[in-house]
Amino acid sequence: MPEAVRPNIRQGIGTLRESFRDAVSRTASARPTVAQQCAQAHEAVRKSMVDAFRCDFPAPPPASQALLQAVPPAPVTQAPAMQAPAMQAPARADARVAPFPPSREAQEVAKANAYTEVQNHLVRSHPLERQLAEYRRDNERVLKLGTKLGANAWYHFGIVDFDGVIDELEKAAALPGTIPEIDPQATRLLAALRELNPTLKALTRYQTMREFKEDGYKFAREQHTILVPRVEAAAKAMDAFGTALFERELARDERRMARLPEDAPARRLLATSLALRRAVQRFEALGPKADTAPFLAALGDVSTANRQLGATFDGMNPKASTSCTGYADTVASVIGHGRDVARDIKAKGDPSQPARLFNDTYNRSVRDLESCQRYESRARPS
Repeated sequence: MPEAVRPNIRQGIGTLRESFRDAVSRTASARPTVAQQCAQAHEAVRKSMVDAFRCDFPAPPPASQALLQAVPPAPVTQAPAMQAPAMQAPARADARVAPFPPSREAQEVAKANAYTEVQNHLVRSHPLERQLAEYRRDNERVLKLGTKLGANAWYHFGIVDFDGVIDELEKAAALPGTIPEIDPQATRLLAALRELNPTLKALTRYQTMREFKEDGYKFAREQHTILVPRVEAAAKAMDAFGTALFERELARDERRMARLPEDAPARRLLATSLALRRAVQRFEALGPKADTAPFLAALGDVSTANRQLGATFDGMNPKASTSCTGYADTVASVIGHGRDVARDIKAKGDPSQPARLFNDTYNRSVRDLESCQRYESRARPS
């Protein structure tokens, strides 16, 4: 479950459990009724947790499942009502316990997670800026060949429709709760994808069914002037949506880091991760003639944080897990590839190879960070 909602949920379940115990201790004859209510509460809470957070939650044990299937015992008049935050125990033994309604913070976490899944899907399946560049390059190359295709030869290359992404984004936007810094960008992105999608579908059908042979590429030529601005608008909306998610994540982790002790491994780990993500922001702003000084300064911050992280890992007893030390090594490689990118840009060379290595190694560092926090309890922010 998201860390932000755990304390409230723990408190609610703990209060309910103590209420059951108190009822049994005061009235022994209430035990059958309380047992039935406890089984009902377990099942209700389980369902609400699975629905709200898509998490694993243990099913009631066999004895409780048998109680749920059995005829409820008669209510005991002396049994007290049992209260818990956001939950009222049933007044009658055959009534169902109302599940925990997700808190506002829990709703925001669930919605942000859903938005992040959409962003991950987009990054994997629709690198629009690259696809648009390839579309233009390939078509212009065909036009320059001077073949019989002539000015009609506008093809549609590699941009598939957004049906799956639109469905995911609609569901995420419809979730309860509001995230002011992301919701407007999600709305803008959804509108851009809905506008672009019919054009992509029409061109895909046109190319797949080879209809261009019948009209001499007339439809492709007409749609080109519609396709390009819509792809550009969708790409900008995707970038704004991803940036909003990224900024929210940074702000969240900065708040988490501030609550941790200065020398805690979890704080050092978060500090390194934050510095690296800020450097990635600088990297994404680089262009062929960009000033590399801000990027190099950000890499310097990453290097400082990573050295402190390495010293913290070295001082841990027992030693830190290999996944954590591996993360520090991967971050050092990211720094090296980033400096190579800056060197090539400054020398007016081709930075594409070190840039690819920078991206690939950064992605590996994200996996290493997740592995470190999974296997090293001392490195988990809590």
